[in-house]
Amino acid sequence: MSRLFKNGLSLKTQVYGLIIVISVVSFVVRVVTDVETTRDYLQTQMGSHAQDTATSLGLSISPYLDPENLVIAETMATAIFDSGYYKEIKFTNSQSQVVFDLENPKRVESVPNWFIALSSLKAPTMQSELNNGWIMAGILEVTSHTGQSYFTLWEHTKRSFYGSFLILIASLAVAFLILREVFKPLKAVEHQAHLVTRKRFTLNEEIPIARELRTVTKAINNMVINLQSTFDSLTKQTQALTEEVYIDSLTGLGNRKLFENHFSSVVDTITIDAPLTAMMITLPSLTNINQTVSYQDGDAHVKDVSVILTKIIGNLTNSKIFRLNGSTFIALIPYDTQFLNRTRLEITDAFSKQKNSLHVNGFANFAILEVNKSSSIGSVLSALDTGSTIGDTIETNKIDKDTLFSVKQWRTLIQSIIDSGEVSFSVQPVKRANSQNKQCYFEAFAHFTHEGEKVNNGHLFAMAEKLNLTEELDKKIIRNFVNIKEQYPDDVFALNLSKASLYSADFIQWLTLYAHTKPVIKTNLIFELHEISLLYNVHIASKHIDAIKDIGINVCIEHFGTSLTSFRYLQGLDIEYVKIDGSYIQDLLDNSQSQFFIQTVNNICHGFGIKVLACLIEKPETLKMLENLGCDGVQGNLIMEPSKVLTNKNRGNVNKEFTFCADTLKFCN
Repeated sequence: MSRLFKNGLSLKTQVYGLIIVISVVSFVVRVVTDVETTRDYLQTQMGSHAQDTATSLGLSISPYLDPENLVIAETMATAIFDSGYYKEIKFTNSQSQVVFDLENPKRVESVPNWFIALSSLKAPTMQSELNNGWIMAGILEVTSHTGQSYFTLWEHTKRSFYGSFLILIASLAVAFLILREVFKPLKAVEHQAHLVTRKRFTLNEEIPIARELRTVTKAINNMVINLQSTFDSLTKQTQALTEEVYIDSLTGLGNRKLFENHFSSVVDTITIDAPLTAMMITLPSLTNINQTVSYQDGDAHVKDVSVILTKIIGNLTNSKIFRLNGSTFIALIPYDTQFLNRTRLEITDAFSKQKNSLHVNGFANFAILEVNKSSSIGSVLSALDTGSTIGDTIETNKIDKDTLFSVKQWRTLIQSIIDSGEVSFSVQPVKRANSQNKQCYFEAFAHFTHEGEKVNNGHLFAMAEKLNLTEELDKKIIRNFVNIKEQYPDDVFALNLSKASLYSADFIQWLTLYAHTKPVIKTNLIFELHEISLLYNVHIASKHIDAIKDIGINVCIEHFGTSLTSFRYLQGLDIEYVKIDGSYIQDLLDNSQSQFFIQTVNNICHGFGIKVLACLIEKPETLKMLENLGCDGVQGNLIMEPSKVLTNKNRGNVNKEFTFCADTLKFCN
């Protein structure tokens, strides 16, 4: 009942309810009034009938009141009494002696007793004085029988009930048909408003006849048109700027500027568990092809390499590929060099298959370097350039394949983690902008332990994706996180959801069923989705996001802006947050393009009712600028570093910072 009042009754339900109540009340009043009127009429009629009989019978038997003729008088009275319309006819002489008394106690069997008790009729007794000449002979009393009146009243009541009921049904049917036509445009307006709340802006082509609904429909349509126009304008402007500043026009990959931004955003996050490897690929034969064949063939050579790199490296989660200049590509991959051995084999195999007579100096040179946290962008590029120049290529036969961790071993390891591996969590708050203590939510990070050793998450999920085991890892994370959520049911947490789980109907079905057994995940929980994963198939992703929202879980798009595509996909996504990629944050103070990008993101997203978050904030000046640009939430080590969360069995050791933040947690408004 509380949920019903919270969601509100529809106008249609209220109007239908009002009409039904009024109709039923009218029906009841009509029947009751009709019955009461008939009852009063029958009551009066019985009195009149008894009085007429007393008068006429009295005149008829007056000549026969002598003792010797009383038998005749009684016979005449009996003849009238036998008609059945009388309960009693009694004659009392002047000495108050009853001369004769005729009674009929019989009741009408065709009338229910409950009806007789409900509509009580009182039979009146009428009198007539009889004279024998000039002497008063006695009093004749006549009482009408109620049986016939009850029968008449019962039959009339049935006819009145059935007639009124038919009128009621006919009236409701007509009202339903009329209101159905009236509410059709109202339903369309409601549906349009519902779509607007889900960030889907559609026009209602059917304009209602009712003046009030026409006004509302036109107002919403105008609002949608104006918002769509603003959105299209900002999208085109941002897209043009992005393509001009950050995208290589030939390959569609990020250019040197974007590489520098991304490098700055990830180099400070390097740890033992989160390594970073840089790969440089140069094309030594490109100049010869351009000069001896044609620039078109040179462009084709560049495109062939970009396709190979995108196909192989693009499958590695969170990996980025850039084209620094005409003949140089570079990739930043969040895995160590040992894990990438198999990837190096795939790349060199693909290059060797593409080599032909045009590549007089080789198809491509390859260099790889594991980046340290203290590495500068200049030193990394210099080392890679030197490696590719002197021919630091990786040939297939130079790699000891026996040292590679086999797919079977990875499958065994991952399955063991899913079945019995330990999961711990750390959290980092996303603080509400322009607020000291209030949080939008806490982002939770899962950490896996197998046989006492910590497992590298990047390697684990990369191999799990290849082996189609990512869904099971996500399920394990959610099951284990329920223990944390039950300890802090009123606090808002975010978990990362993989691409495989997002597009899996089986996972969505499992999540829906699991939410019924663990209702704690239905509230104050957010799933963070990588933008690249979302763009794989926006239509299916949108449907599954709707299903996730129906459970009660909100959605955030993280690494927003990394795809370098139009923002148009935001239209129609029912999401709560977008989290801007850190590559736009690192050089924000000196980069006007990044400032414009973030401001535009805020303008577009706020128009859709989406809150904008910024991450990887390390400097107070950056925080201040982001708040001035309109961001709703901020995250980074400047705000608070990730803190480990312990379960109830170690509750006494819960990190004090986390407890403080949890106690002050608030949603962004």
